[in-house]
Amino acid sequence: MEYALERFTAQVNAAIAATGRVAPALIETTTPKPNIPADLAFPAFRAAKDLRVPPPQLAAELAAAITIPPDSLIGKVEATGPFLNFSMHPQRLAAAVLTEIAACGDGYGQQPDGVGKLIVVDYSAPNIAKRMHVGHIRSTIIGQSLVNIFRALGYTVVGDNHLGDWGKQFGVVLASIALYGTPDAEGETAMAALEAQYARYSGVMKAQPSLEDEARAWSLRLEQGDPEARRLWQWCVDLTLEAAQKNYNRLGIRFDYAYGESFYEHLLPGVINETVQSEAAYRDDDNSVVAEIDNLPKFIIQRSDGGTVYMTRDIATVEFRLREFSPAQIVYVVDGRQEMHFRQLFAIMRAMGYAQHIGLVHIPFGVVTTLDGQPLSTKKGNMVYLETLLDEAVARARAVVEQKSPELPDAEKAAVAEAVGVGAVIYNDLYQDTKRNITLDWDRMLATDGNSATYLQYSHARCRSILRRAEADGSAPSDATLLTHPAETGLIKHLARLPEALREAGSRYAPFVIADWCYTTAREFGVFFEQCQVLKAENPELRAARLALVAATAHALKAGLGLLGIRTPERM
Repeated sequence: MEYALERFTAQVNAAIAATGRVAPALIETTTPKPNIPADLAFPAFRAAKDLRVPPPQLAAELAAAITIPPDSLIGKVEATGPFLNFSMHPQRLAAAVLTEIAACGDGYGQQPDGVGKLIVVDYSAPNIAKRMHVGHIRSTIIGQSLVNIFRALGYTVVGDNHLGDWGKQFGVVLASIALYGTPDAEGETAMAALEAQYARYSGVMKAQPSLEDEARAWSLRLEQGDPEARRLWQWCVDLTLEAAQKNYNRLGIRFDYAYGESFYEHLLPGVINETVQSEAAYRDDDNSVVAEIDNLPKFIIQRSDGGTVYMTRDIATVEFRLREFSPAQIVYVVDGRQEMHFRQLFAIMRAMGYAQHIGLVHIPFGVVTTLDGQPLSTKKGNMVYLETLLDEAVARARAVVEQKSPELPDAEKAAVAEAVGVGAVIYNDLYQDTKRNITLDWDRMLATDGNSATYLQYSHARCRSILRRAEADGSAPSDATLLTHPAETGLIKHLARLPEALREAGSRYAPFVIADWCYTTAREFGVFFEQCQVLKAENPELRAARLALVAATAHALKAGLGLLGIRTPERM
């Protein structure tokens, strides 16, 4: 579908070209400055230079020459200095946008840009034998939103949860179990015990180097298929995935695959040989395999004892994804502190001859901090685990629901509290640039006004409430051309921008673009609701038209929030 704003832009370009004064290659439009009452502007500078006339003169000549067709979305064209400014026709725009949203429903904004292309998104990736904490939530939430955005843009998307279940770190897990025993517990309690054993073993290891050798030995035993190492490994994997899935279900996270690092073990010998044979890496004097590429710091592909490292497994992963999925892009949603690792990974893949015309993209993100800016850390004792975080958010949301809507049945209160609490956690991450650090500020997260998920969900619920009340007494067929109040036009113009915002969010890997669109939509709806009577409109025809605008707003908000992974309760 070609949405209204796309048609408007195409009509503007066609109108300028039809004058015969400007070469098509020189027609570039832009968004006017905020103080200019127009929707699209054509700066005449380049074209005027080509024609050797003053830009204001060309703009004036074009304004006089342009003829607007009667069915065009262009309402007005005028020259202001060197700019040719175009304004949309409010009635025709209203009819077009409301018709599009009615046709698309909650799928409004979707477009076929990526049809025939596949993107792999690598996200979440918790370590096995460790509870998920706020450090994992950013990759999980950002990654799922990008999956939603790319799918809405028509791409086939493969979401892969690349589990950390191999290597020296897991050798420490196994060594600690061998030394201290298997925890006699289940679920997150067992995982907490494993973490305590891991920390205890790591602490003692600093004073006893032999324990580090033992951990390396367990890591090697695991890679070489030792039955006892594999048995303990599988127990840890099953325990972790079962606990993690409960959190994923609450957050609405759905993976296509959960290939751990262990999945690629059979590929590792070939990968190591290939890095050397391609001369992307070389075998060092201590028998390790290392690489030095593009003036990046030297990095290891294989340890001197024959063991593998993250880089080995990541090279194997890229090769597998290229063969298995033939992607246009592979996108990694990983902590910004891993930036150098991904620069090295992408460099060695190119040096080996892979992914020459395929996008390898790292989406970095900042850390989660306390209100006073302190990073959350297990060592500092201020770590917040994901299950605890979600429980706390839902409990606080339940208190808000009890206060605002005491008449709701208990089951509905629980469902609303879950949607609001989890939504608050998700939006607190996604409303700002991924590179920034984020803070856990409960009051801001759950505020019923301002830039919060609760405010946006409440705006949607208000729309649905108005529509429910209208259904009780019926409504006439709507005529969108009656929507000429400035508050109505402002809301309609903003609703029309969702397809554009979706495309921008995909090109910039930036869910905050969608979050900003949702927030502005809620604000514009608030202005409309304040200034325009809906159920008590001046006449039945205007009432029906405004109800259609309310329904369109509800659909668009649900679509936008859905891209972020946020649910929209019917009542709050």
